[in-house]
Amino acid sequence: MTKGTWVHALAGLCCLAGSLLPAGMALSQEAPQPAAAPGAAAAPPETPSETPADAGGDPQLATAMDAGQAGYLANCRPCHGSRGTAGVPLVGNEKVSAGPDYLGWAILTGPGYMPEFDEALDDQQIADISTFILNSWGNSYGLVLAEDIQALR
Repeated sequence: MTKGTWVHALAGLCCLAGSLLPAGMALSQEAPQPAAAPGAAAAPPETPSETPADAGGDPQLATAMDAGQAGYLANCRPCHGSRGTAGVPLVGNEKVSAGPDYLGWAILTGPGYMPEFDEALDDQQIADISTFILNSWGNSYGLVLAEDIQALR
């Protein structure tokens, strides 16, 4: 069985298993949040952009961050969590924070148990997701371009 076939079969099994879990069970490995005191105001829901780097007035970076956040939520959050700390953590990961080459390669090829996204996402989508990850959670790399990802294919 090829890696692609194996990954797709594993993803199918995971989806099936997820549909069989009782409602309300979390699949993420993130630590549970303590319950609020009675009468206390509820905290706003956590999003992966809690601590993104300031776009510094750069509209291209701001646009990429917004698009990257949407791409991260749709494609990465199920395994890496909303704050990049679940599964194989993105936060504090030296390979990820070193720059776009490893991160882009990982998104394209899916090392280990990670699915490959080379056919599911185009270069701009991968660049935007990479920009988001590399500028969130204490990182401030800057803009990753579609050309950077194209060079990795």
